[in-house]
Amino acid sequence: MQAALDQLREQGIVSEILGGTIAFNTEEYPPYNYQDEGGRITGSATELLREALNDAELDADFRLLPWARALTEAQLRDRHCVYSTTRTPERESLFTWVGPLVSNTWAAFALEEADIEADSLDDLSGLRVGSFREDAVGQYAASQGVPIVVASAERENIGRLQAGLIDAWVTGEQTASFLAEEAGLALRRLFVFNEVDLYLACHPSVPDQFIARLQAALDRARSRKETPQ
Repeated sequence: MQAALDQLREQGIVSEILGGTIAFNTEEYPPYNYQDEGGRITGSATELLREALNDAELDADFRLLPWARALTEAQLRDRHCVYSTTRTPERESLFTWVGPLVSNTWAAFALEEADIEADSLDDLSGLRVGSFREDAVGQYAASQGVPIVVASAERENIGRLQAGLIDAWVTGEQTASFLAEEAGLALRRLFVFNEVDLYLACHPSVPDQFIARLQAALDRARSRKETPQ
């Protein structure tokens, strides 16, 4: 029986029974998901998903796309998911959710030497504030009356700060730290304004058995990381 099961696995039949290969769309949003120097999609959220997929004997095709496209494809195309995604009220009914994967602290940043003082989103109302298309951080700030200058990708905001095209930047704290270090840029955190979990969001067509097995495996993976060895 074991030999027969192993043969079914090798032939991909077990994978098909469990839901087949699902497209996992993501973006350049380090340290959670990004492409390394070798072209491999990695990051803390990505590796957690890979671990859970392996444990659950499930298959996914990881794809790196611009965020707006990654989110739209998961919303409109069968058998597509997107991560690392904020579970907002506007998005809740559009997807089947798996997670949480990681936690994300939202904060506002300026150049170290910038003559800017701000303690809340209200204090940014007279400034040019950077975010990127379809990003939940920027959308939240905009809903609070902050004038957002939208880029096509998060990495552009480092260059826009350096060039003086924006005065401040709202983003995840770990992302700001990662990108600033990568660019050799000194940033100053102005204030923190939210703490959220990030998820995998899947089109409703993704099979229930795939979702259930992945969630269970993800729960096990998170438990192992949280339990002292």
